[in-house]
Amino acid sequence: MSVCNTNWFAVYTKSRQEHLALFHLENQSFESYLPLAESAGKRKKARPEPLFPRYLFLNADPKLQNLGAVRSTRGVTGLVRAGVELLKIPESIIVGLKERINPITGLISVDSAGLNNGDKVRVCDGPFATMEGVFKEHQGDVRSLMLLDILGRTSVVSLDAELLQRVN
Repeated sequence: MSVCNTNWFAVYTKSRQEHLALFHLENQSFESYLPLAESAGKRKKARPEPLFPRYLFLNADPKLQNLGAVRSTRGVTGLVRAGVELLKIPESIIVGLKERINPITGLISVDSAGLNNGDKVRVCDGPFATMEGVFKEHQGDVRSLMLLDILGRTSVVSLDAELLQRVN
């Protein structure tokens, strides 16, 4: 079911139950979106995994749909809130994610911009936005490790690879 008013919300799921939650939300006529990316473990074959583990997106109009049903959906822990208000996700984020889907695999394309150990990088978004540090290594296909100076101490931080940008 497509909703005229675009109100995207983040749904927090139970551990490793994103697909179960997606299935049950869609069975209740909620428009849902679970972005997937290719992930490979150290000894495992590459497989699609949620881009944001334990999260998926829900498009609904709270005035027309009972969002209370989402809380009791199998696989769902609840809707993400900022205080007492539901946290709305800008449609531009959903559109941007969907634009990055590889038409052949159906997975989100994650590119770490060819970063190498020792490259100076800047974080583009999130809680570390605008901070600069040193790229350390790739952590699978989706995440990267970088060294950041936080409160006068060098810390290793794991971030989505797409958030890092090389600084010239």
